[in-house]
Amino acid sequence: MINFKHLLGVALTSSLLVLASPRIIKGAETITFSIMPLGQFDISVQSLTTFAETGTIDPDFKFYTQHLKPEELEKFRGLLNHSFKLNSIEAFRFFNTTFGKEIAQQLSYIIAAPTNESQPFLEGAIITAAQNPDGFKIIDVINAYGGSDLVLNLDTFKNTIDQADSLYQATDRIFTWLGKQESPSPPVPPNLKPLALAEPGPQQWKTTNLSIPRPNDQPVKVFVYLPQGNTEPAPLVVIAPGLNSNFQAFTYIADHLASYGFAIAGIDFPESDAARMQDSLQGLDAFPNPNAWLEQPKDVTLVLDTLAQKAATDPAWQGKFDINNVGILGHSLGGYTAIASGGATLEWPQLLQQCKQLNQPNQINLNPALLWQCQGVGGAPPLFDLKDDRIKAVLAINPVTNPIFGPDGMKNLAVPTMIVAGSNDIFAPPVPEQIIPFSLIEGVDKYLLLVQNATHLSFIEGTDNLPEKIVGPGQDLAYTYLKSLGLAFFDLYLQQSSDSALYLTDNAVQKMSQEPLPLQLVQSLTPAQLEQAMDINN
Repeated sequence: MINFKHLLGVALTSSLLVLASPRIIKGAETITFSIMPLGQFDISVQSLTTFAETGTIDPDFKFYTQHLKPEELEKFRGLLNHSFKLNSIEAFRFFNTTFGKEIAQQLSYIIAAPTNESQPFLEGAIITAAQNPDGFKIIDVINAYGGSDLVLNLDTFKNTIDQADSLYQATDRIFTWLGKQESPSPPVPPNLKPLALAEPGPQQWKTTNLSIPRPNDQPVKVFVYLPQGNTEPAPLVVIAPGLNSNFQAFTYIADHLASYGFAIAGIDFPESDAARMQDSLQGLDAFPNPNAWLEQPKDVTLVLDTLAQKAATDPAWQGKFDINNVGILGHSLGGYTAIASGGATLEWPQLLQQCKQLNQPNQINLNPALLWQCQGVGGAPPLFDLKDDRIKAVLAINPVTNPIFGPDGMKNLAVPTMIVAGSNDIFAPPVPEQIIPFSLIEGVDKYLLLVQNATHLSFIEGTDNLPEKIVGPGQDLAYTYLKSLGLAFFDLYLQQSSDSALYLTDNAVQKMSQEPLPLQLVQSLTPAQLEQAMDINN
């Protein structure tokens, strides 16, 4: 027999817990929702506010909370009072971007009203609440929402719970669970100093720039570092920046690797680099093809083909690098490029299926990476296999991978891979974009570097003009980590330096780990283990 009272309590509880995400917001004097076949129910915002401020549960609210455990109630109260460090000017600017409007539209599906009515009210409520100099709280947004009665799409709430949890709250559970697991890594030798690898090496190099024509006449810009005085061809590392970025954001790691004898090829992708995006926003250039990022692995192959030709025909280039011994380092959408070049195959039908859900009002997408992937999916599908056999190792920082690769595509990744994930990455959330895909990699050496408090921008330069809350803390420390572990990774798999394996263990990583960016290194994680880690009861 169905316990309708329990059903009602669970349904509302589910709706309220969705507020755990800073992106799920509702409010008015009265909150109204329907549960079929029971009918319509409501709760006053004042009851919710009283609970948030004092912890008092009045009779109006008690009917809905009696099915919650005390710890769940306390957690919910903490979420209502959590302060988000965003001021009203920053909120206003965000909602005037294309991306901000898309997020606001997604959130407005929660409200049982046309989006052209609910979306402006929702944006206004957030901007108003953000006038608090200490940051805005969810309960403030609830109170700031205009109108006396707000009708909610309860089904939308319920369908969003799992996604909101996996994108944001499950990250903490996974990091905690992994931290409790016994590390199988060997003890660190007493004389091993992991951070010493961040010191520059002795090798000299020269730089040269290339502009490589493409079939559509938009050239690829390449910044090449050629080692000097080497007695044998050096391994080559390709650097692939993300959307609205360029190679200059990673010159620190390029210089560092070059100082240890690596040749470097840094790429500015013509349809997604910072200059093209800025010109497009100012009306000085056309916006790039939304599908262009999918084709970036082809640019990597084009660059390698061109470098091979130069090495074969230009005496100044001969013997400088081994074109068949290549590593690739990529960030964000450049991380996608790196993983595809390493053998992961695209699953276009999987992406199309996910993108269709963006237009369903009972499904809310809280993953910005999915919005990026869904731009331009109406065009012709790309090649499914973009692997370049010259790639021998992949290092992907905050990569965008899901659902474009899907569960089967990641299994085709054919070379040793390190994935870097930041716990505070809101643009490519770590659970769907890095941790789940990592668990699917099979048959090759794999490393997952978990960086607490790191954001999507922690590992890139050129962020001085951005708010610290977006960039995150400890950027110089992040650069140090990447210099050390990036060097050890490419040294092991491109130089075959077995001593470098000593640095690629969790025990060694713990020795270099510092606040405010503590580290964990995972070398084995299966989907079954990940499911256990995500279990809220663990």
